[in-house]
Amino acid sequence: MIRKNNPLLPICCVLLLLMTTSCAGLQPDSSAKESNVQVLSLAERRQVAEKLHPDVVLAQNRFGLRIHEKLAEAAKPGDNTLLSPYSIFTALSLAYQGSGGNTGEEMARMLGIDKIGREQANASIRTLHTLLEDAGSGVRLNSANSVWYSRGMEIKNSFIQTAKDSYHADVQAVDFAAQEAVKEINDWVSRHTRGKIPGVLDQAPAPDTRAMLLNTVYFNGAWQSPFDPKNTREGGFTLGDQTDIQVPMMKQTGLYEYKQTPEAQAIRLPYGDGRLYMLIVLPAGGRSLADVMNTIRKDPSIWQARFDHASGEIRLPRFKAESSLELNEALIAMGMKQAFDPAAADFTAMSGAKPLFVSSVRHKMVLDVNEVGTEAAAVTEMGMASSAPPTDRFEMNVDHPFFFCIEDGQTGLWLFMGTVENPA
Repeated sequence: MIRKNNPLLPICCVLLLLMTTSCAGLQPDSSAKESNVQVLSLAERRQVAEKLHPDVVLAQNRFGLRIHEKLAEAAKPGDNTLLSPYSIFTALSLAYQGSGGNTGEEMARMLGIDKIGREQANASIRTLHTLLEDAGSGVRLNSANSVWYSRGMEIKNSFIQTAKDSYHADVQAVDFAAQEAVKEINDWVSRHTRGKIPGVLDQAPAPDTRAMLLNTVYFNGAWQSPFDPKNTREGGFTLGDQTDIQVPMMKQTGLYEYKQTPEAQAIRLPYGDGRLYMLIVLPAGGRSLADVMNTIRKDPSIWQARFDHASGEIRLPRFKAESSLELNEALIAMGMKQAFDPAAADFTAMSGAKPLFVSSVRHKMVLDVNEVGTEAAAVTEMGMASSAPPTDRFEMNVDHPFFFCIEDGQTGLWLFMGTVENPA
């Protein structure tokens, strides 16, 4: 039972994700150099990658598929479900560093890192940060974290040090009730998203907010082979309820990583110099998107493995889509229960202020796929988430609901994923 003289202290954690590409495309020398990121040689990248625990990448991808499943089940028929496993996982992992007891055990199991250990997980997160920041020419990918806590609140040095060392986080004490704090937080967001998102706060957060964690991911990448706008034509797209709509369909031919099974066609479209890809999995005739998603969840390794190359034609909708998602129920259903319980939550590794608990987790992602590349923005607010290669030339017409993800080719990490039911 909570005593009246010991008020609840919710943690407000905002995770902000931005992925964008300019209409003019990137210049060939537009790379991590502009953001003062160390550019690694291939040999250096291999040395860094050796420090990455493979189970951390698997955990993040499986976490993404699990939470996508929960969110898709709760979505209205025909809704797109878009999210960033990397962003939500990173934000929750940072919050996990401040947890203890059963709360921490539940969060570790939910994230899939309970058998890896905090130190190994943190080391892998540092490694991923290094690898992803150096995304290669033609792509810019930057991630930033920050911890804002109420001035006068006790926050433990061990948590601060972990946030700085493993998450490269800025840590700052503020007066959440002051308009100056709102401006400071919004300026930080705007700076780390290059002005694409000007801020996350319209006004001061709730009076009982004690901490806010922010994560931004900025991605700017152009297709390695842009689609020619002259080839874009209106074409049919059949929705899940068999309704036909007209959407702009982009088209190009070339040599791609391509895979075909009785269940689906899959293709990888590279960005920049080919370190990052968009993977598209399209259900075969007679198969539903739900059927394909069940196959992917059962064994994602089939689609994470590299495909053989084949020549063919890809038709892909030019579209914009978005999701605004409340993650509380999905995370609770996945096993993260105590963190939301004011009477049971244990975040004593973050602060001695009790009872500290997670009040809400929200996620928003906006996706824009066009001839030049991909543009997307996502916001998560957490109050406190083979068959044989084809011998003939293939045709892949993405004219019905499909699954996509944007992946790092070296690590296999799925940075973004979603199901597109309606591209209109």
